[in-house]
Amino acid sequence: MKILSVIALSLVGTLTFTSQAAQNDEQHRVGAQLSGGSASYQNSKQDGDGVGQLYAYYNYQFNAVWAFEAGISTGSESDDWKCKEITNNKFTCDRQDELLFDLKANKLDYSNFITAAKGQYQLTENNHIYAKLGAQFYEYEIAQSSKILVDEDGVGIFAEAGWQYDWDNGVAVNLAWQYMDMGDLEVNTLGVGLSYRF
Repeated sequence: MKILSVIALSLVGTLTFTSQAAQNDEQHRVGAQLSGGSASYQNSKQDGDGVGQLYAYYNYQFNAVWAFEAGISTGSESDDWKCKEITNNKFTCDRQDELLFDLKANKLDYSNFITAAKGQYQLTENNHIYAKLGAQFYEYEIAQSSKILVDEDGVGIFAEAGWQYDWDNGVAVNLAWQYMDMGDLEVNTLGVGLSYRF
């Protein structure tokens, strides 16, 4: 966990300040990112510990390299589905509700308020790589049906690294790896996002 934080901080710290000025002096960006990945609780990993997550954010761009970000993320466990064809063009699907984290739990819900610094490096006129590092205020529950087994909140590390393509009209797409440390719960996801600069 600490090594991961140092790597993300080093990436942000080594970005050059010689990038071009912010595109068209547009300092604001809003966006959303949908991602999926895995979670571990007290270092326990097993099949069924997958998560799905939605992240909405706002950026204020100070210059061509640095921005401040604030966002809200929400996520939950993601179950596999097994489908089989019963007749032509008719299927039946069953939810594979696997247990989580060796706890005999079947539900995970979490939410986060995130503040972070974002640094970006321009590869071409419209292509950038970027890194974000900050803090997140988290709350999560692990449950078995309606029985809550774990209910925690606190402050943890947030990190993200990715690639972004920015069109001249303000629309951008990005691919990202994201990491959130929520105490005993750690989440790693890969996602795709859409944003608008104005």
